[in-house]
Amino acid sequence: MVFSLLMALVLAFLIGWVSQRMGMCLVKASEQLLAGRPTLFVALTSCGLFGLMLAPIYRFSGVSLPLYSPDISYPLLVSGGLLFGVASVLNNGCSVGTLTRFACGNFNKLFTMIGWILGMVLWYYMRMMPEQKSILMPEISSSHYWLLIGVVALVLIFLVGIHGNKHLVFSSMLLGALTSALYAFEPSWTPSVFFYNVSQMFWQADMAISARRIAVFVMLLAGMLSFSLYRRKFHFEAFTLSKAGVHLLAGILMGIGASMMLGGNDSQILLVFPTLGVTSSIPLVSIATGMLVSLWCKKRATR
Repeated sequence: MVFSLLMALVLAFLIGWVSQRMGMCLVKASEQLLAGRPTLFVALTSCGLFGLMLAPIYRFSGVSLPLYSPDISYPLLVSGGLLFGVASVLNNGCSVGTLTRFACGNFNKLFTMIGWILGMVLWYYMRMMPEQKSILMPEISSSHYWLLIGVVALVLIFLVGIHGNKHLVFSSMLLGALTSALYAFEPSWTPSVFFYNVSQMFWQADMAISARRIAVFVMLLAGMLSFSLYRRKFHFEAFTLSKAGVHLLAGILMGIGASMMLGGNDSQILLVFPTLGVTSSIPLVSIATGMLVSLWCKKRATR
């Protein structure tokens, strides 16, 4: 028990450190994609696939990754993804990107987290229906996984040869391995799942978050903060009412979008997309589309 907790805390810290070093934010990656530099975008969206490289070890030890495919209608998945993508651009940061910027001293991002929880609560009471269930897909045995991982690796090597930034490739592979390993010790560690469970406390009387879950979340932030201090990237940004209001609104929309598709972009990248099903690909594609269209419109409007 002590070993399991210690490993979960160490892995959470390392994930926070690598995420901050990599600049793990899908909005930032989408901006670079529009600028003709797709390396971060490909590396970030594929890091969940690299986590599958540990699948043979998990199968041998009897551990199952908590992969799933949303059992939701296509219109809801598409609209939820688009809403989440647009709101992330308004927030200037996705789910993990919000945490990395918060750990860099932007305390206005705290209102994004508050809004996220409020959005999930609002969606629950607007729907007035039980949660949609997910189809668990714990087995990874088909050779097409390894074929896709090989193709993605070749694409990243090609991009590194053109644009450089080889540290992004190594970081994405390391991040995939670390996040995959953490699932073995704490299956519900992702920020979007953590905030969802917090929101559940508003309508589920017996819902409680364990001290272990809170400790893992704190260590994730500690890893991000430590890298910010190490690289001297911590810059305190004071609270302002206008910025806080924008982040609160964006967080509410992100929370609603995440509820519609059962998970924010972190869960979609790490748990849903790696199942490689058609339904599992729709949320991430919709999120990216919402971000890219919003960034393009924003760029045109500021010319």
